[in-house]
Amino acid sequence: MDIKVQTIQNDWSIMPSGITWFFIGQPKAGKSTAAASWSDKGSKGVLILDADLGADFVEGANIIPIVSVNYPTRNKLNKNGTEVMSDGAPVKEIIPPDQRGYNFRTGKNKGKPMAVYSIAETFSWLRTSWSDLSYDTIVIDTITEVNKWIEDIVKTELGIKIMGDGEWGTDWGLARRKNVDIILRLQKFVKKVGANLIIVGHSKNTTMVDGKAQLSPELPRGLTGAITAKADVIGYITGDKNTNERKISFKSYDERTIGSRLEPLAQKEIALDYNAIVNELKQFETNKEKQ
Repeated sequence: MDIKVQTIQNDWSIMPSGITWFFIGQPKAGKSTAAASWSDKGSKGVLILDADLGADFVEGANIIPIVSVNYPTRNKLNKNGTEVMSDGAPVKEIIPPDQRGYNFRTGKNKGKPMAVYSIAETFSWLRTSWSDLSYDTIVIDTITEVNKWIEDIVKTELGIKIMGDGEWGTDWGLARRKNVDIILRLQKFVKKVGANLIIVGHSKNTTMVDGKAQLSPELPRGLTGAITAKADVIGYITGDKNTNERKISFKSYDERTIGSRLEPLAQKEIALDYNAIVNELKQFETNKEKQ
């Protein structure tokens, strides 16, 4: 078998695919709004897996409300209302998506039951339906919320009340592996189909250590390291309270877990706008050709 060696020649005049973006910032900084149209197609190209249930106020956003990691179940009932039993234990059934206790908050269906889903259901649907969909970008909003669900699962599995009670850090390690598994599955999927992935997360409040401002996602340290290692571009989103202008920074140094593998964006601070990012890439390619 011959092995084909690739010589990399980047063309920054077009946006690369298979990229994992990690947007972090304080709540209401504009992360979801920006992510909702982070595509050459605008909002029509983006699908948000809305774990925070907050993207329903983003005009034009395409969302799937996500409320759990695994399929939610309940005890199955007979027509007379008694539980169906098997080998002395109640038989479980998956709760229909529109019977999971959530209602629309806005729009013409306000107050009516809203179908919500699990990550497992959504993954299965994406794998089987992608070729029929028009999206080229998938958003997880937010990984902060997904991690909370996973920590609850881990506490139940290990029989502990709070994270940190597991022996030898087994709880933190198990939660980290479960989170990273979700990210890796999505990354593998988007690379296969030529799409992009955006992970949205909250940032911790800035703290000072040895006179230096520390900036990182609001996640356990081990998980932060794992996700930032997997991300290609990590941007910190901020807003100017006077001008209401929002920016995304890729300026990296030791105390900031942000930065970019895409050379045109490295150490830049740019307007929080997909087209502004595209223009930055194109300008870099133009300047490269002139050299």
